[in-house]
Amino acid sequence: MSEDETGEDTPQEPSGATNSDPLQPPESQDLPERASTEPGLKVSSSLRERRATFFRIRSDTGSPVEDLEIEPGRRWTESEANRQIRTFLIRLAGDRKLTHRSDPVELVRENDLMLLFGPEEEEAFARLALRFPDETVAVWATLLSGGDRSEAFGPRSRAERRDEAVIAHALRLGMRKRIASTILLVGLLGGGVVFGRTLLESDPVDRVDRSLRFAVVEEPGAETETDEDRIAGGQPVAEPVLVAVADRPVAVLRGDAPIAERIIVGVPDSALPIRRGSLSATVFEHAGGQVALVGPEGWVESSCVRVSVVTDRLRPLDTVIYEGPGATCPAGLAGRMAEVTCIGDAGLILAIRIPQGEVSLVEGGTGWAEAVRFGVEEAVNPAGRWETLALRGTISVPLGADAVAVPRFGGGSGDELTLDLGTDASGQRTATCTII
Repeated sequence: MSEDETGEDTPQEPSGATNSDPLQPPESQDLPERASTEPGLKVSSSLRERRATFFRIRSDTGSPVEDLEIEPGRRWTESEANRQIRTFLIRLAGDRKLTHRSDPVELVRENDLMLLFGPEEEEAFARLALRFPDETVAVWATLLSGGDRSEAFGPRSRAERRDEAVIAHALRLGMRKRIASTILLVGLLGGGVVFGRTLLESDPVDRVDRSLRFAVVEEPGAETETDEDRIAGGQPVAEPVLVAVADRPVAVLRGDAPIAERIIVGVPDSALPIRRGSLSATVFEHAGGQVALVGPEGWVESSCVRVSVVTDRLRPLDTVIYEGPGATCPAGLAGRMAEVTCIGDAGLILAIRIPQGEVSLVEGGTGWAEAVRFGVEEAVNPAGRWETLALRGTISVPLGADAVAVPRFGGGSGDELTLDLGTDASGQRTATCTII
């Protein structure tokens, strides 16, 4: 019977007894004392006391490291970086009591110094980290980000990462556009300066070394060797650098399309007025300028030849046309009829004006006789396939060559000349002609 019913005390169970009824609450059971700390988190009494007063130290002057100055320079070694970090941490702790450790990572963990890192401290530490070696940067990036190295000084949200990617892309695109615009502007300004200088230049550029100049220039009224019809000098000897070959076909189809779309490059030799590479030419001086041409037997009689003296911009200074007895030149071919100096079956010399020195142009400005263009022109059928068909070449002073003089030959009417223009892949380029 219980105490409530009898008023008598109920005998107590021994202190070491346990409640055998599993349905009863555990108030009457003596549980073992729970450990005061979790396994691995036990700390010393001094550290517990320090943690209890850790945040009681406060300063109203701001972060103790906000005015930290970092001098730029080379990267520190690992030991130098650790020494700088220890100095930073001790300054950050201020007057707090610390348990000192030589390893700055252990110093942080032992003294809970990560709790003192706020935005200002992270910014100061980031400036310091610019001189850390890569290994030290990796360790401290992980510590400051709570274990994620990619979030070196504070975790970012997904939206922040996306916004940063968009901003970075926009910045790169804007930078590329700015660089391209700058380059284009500089190019336009440079071209304008060069073009303007060319237009405003009062003194012409001296191009005498590139011009075709005679080796011997006779004074007006000078006496000839024997009579008025005879020119002093021997057989023509060609200057090798002034010998050229007609190897450039010019073929334009007939039609209404733009001419650039009607140009044909791969023209067979059978369609050309003369075989490619079979005609050679050079320049001489004989009572003025002369152009000598050497080709296969019979080409002189059956060819329409046009020769022009031009400036460096291909502006013609003189153009002559020779029409063989068995040839017909294209209608409307520009030029004057040539004066023949010497003629044969395979050799032909035509007189042409090669101005010496600077020439004033009718359209303004000046020029120099710097090249001779020559070629054989085909008289095309107006109803045929071709609008223009020719084989051409150019004689000029090579770029970078020393000053080259046009050689001279002599003789009079009835003299036979031997034109030797050297050899090429097809053999000797030699022909004879008779001075008219």
